[in-house]
Order: sequence, then structure tokens, then C-alpha cells
Amino acid sequence: MTTLAERVRTVRRARGLTQPDLAAKAGISTNTLVTMEKGGGSVQLGYWLKVLWALDVLAGFGDAVAQLGRAQGDVALLESQLPQRVRGNGRG
Repeated sequence: MTTLAERVRTVRRARGLTQPDLAAKAGISTNTLVTMEKGGGSVQLGYWLKVLWALDVLAGFGDAVAQLGRAQGDVALLESQLPQRVRGNGRG
């Protein structure tokens, strides 16, 4: 988390963005961004993604997600074991 925080801070500064500027572009509060740049582990993943999007560094992220578990066929194995339907237990 600390490494990611440092890189976000470095990219923000390299692009000449203030913390309030980046926070506004990402749609989060400045306090949240400050916490993120300090490596705070309590910040939601969605906020990290918003900041990475605002910094335009998410290129290839979708490809990385698509590869999760594919190297050893984990996803295919799990998908083959899924039930055809999922039904509620009937208790409203």
C-alpha cells in the first residue's frame, strides 16, 4: 500500500496537480486523497480506482483482471463446478 501511495503522489506531482485538483477530478474528498497518499489502508478500493483513472494510469487494468486465475485454469475449473441455477431458500 505504501508503494502505491508513493507512486500516486509522485505521478500527481509530476503532472502538476494539487491534491484538491486531483481529488476533484477523481470525485473524492481531499481528506481521502491525503489519507491515500499517506498509505492509509482504510481507503476503499473504489477510491483507489477513481484516483488511478483520474491520473490516466488504468490502461491495461482490464487485461490484467481478465487474466486472474487463467494461468492454471482456475477460473475454468470453478466455472465448470457452478450450478446451472441459484435459487433462494424460499424464506422471503
